[in-house]
Amino acid sequence: MSLIVFPFKEETLEVVAANLTTAATHDRVHEVWAVGAADNITTDRVADLGRDISVAHSKPVEVFAQERLGTFRSGKGDGMNTAIRRAAERGFDRIHFYDADITNFDHGWIDGAEEAADRGFGVVRHRFPRAATDAMITWMVTRPGLATLFPGTILPRLGQPLGGELLLTESAVAALASDDAVVARSDWGIDTMITHRTAALGLDIYEHNAPDGKRHALYGSLTDIRDMTLECLDAVSSLADAARPTSTFEPDPPAPVPDDLKEVVGYDTASTRESIATQPSGEETAVLDELGADGSTDLGGEEWLDVFPRLMRGFDLDSPGWRAAAFRLWVRRVLHYTENVVPSGYDPATNYLEGTILSFEAQADKHGRP
Repeated sequence: MSLIVFPFKEETLEVVAANLTTAATHDRVHEVWAVGAADNITTDRVADLGRDISVAHSKPVEVFAQERLGTFRSGKGDGMNTAIRRAAERGFDRIHFYDADITNFDHGWIDGAEEAADRGFGVVRHRFPRAATDAMITWMVTRPGLATLFPGTILPRLGQPLGGELLLTESAVAALASDDAVVARSDWGIDTMITHRTAALGLDIYEHNAPDGKRHALYGSLTDIRDMTLECLDAVSSLADAARPTSTFEPDPPAPVPDDLKEVVGYDTASTRESIATQPSGEETAVLDELGADGSTDLGGEEWLDVFPRLMRGFDLDSPGWRAAAFRLWVRRVLHYTENVVPSGYDPATNYLEGTILSFEAQADKHGRP
């Protein structure tokens, strides 16, 4: 039995309806769940959509609120863990997760995951082309962190370690449902934790390529994803003493990138730069001094390679000074890349980003994990 799950918060109802319908009309899908954030004003409206879609296509479509399970800020992690726990109790063979805001979700996503699972892969992750200025948390935080902590393993090779689009087989679901570190991660850090834990379980991992990309609303200022950035940094930092992965990994072959994605700008640079125009507080300045970092200038690749391992080692999610310093430095790194590398073109920019991950791995191989 295959289950499709859409965690959601406040989404465009037409997009959610289309995605629920797509899932409900796939012949390999037995049930569809939409798990709403707590105190979500759209949950009742999504529930109405779910009932109508269930009747129209004679397939169970359940809509319910997430439970409070974790110990961090209640967010996406509580939603995913609520679904994982219920799915484990129900004994589904496979559980798919997809973000509810994808505007080009179709049966191809489900087919790609199911076909890989049919071939014996325990976890199937979706990867997809993205704009050169999109996925800046992945490129500047999570993948450098995984490369620093787990050089030479599959983890730095995963294209979307923060991707919310994946399939978990029954054994993976059972292991995650009883994993204290996964259940605790109730915030945006859930994707990082699931990525590491499934790799450490020794399950074979496949990356299915969605060649048209993942179409969804992009951001305004990078301040829109401040919490996400900091929670993902905290999650990868928490893996400093975690087990090295033992899984094997196989990706789909590369595919051409759609031309329109090569032109998309992932965020507003002017408003982002304005957000860091204020002078750092005393607490933030103390952290910057401890890191040996200059919070008044943008950071190139070499500067980020130098400071990021120290930032990861010392980061304290509960400290206002660390939060402010980490966000300021990350923004200055992203701005430097956007203004100095992206103008060279899409392919050179993405090749540059892949090169930075190799640099973090090489540094870790030479000096060891921080």
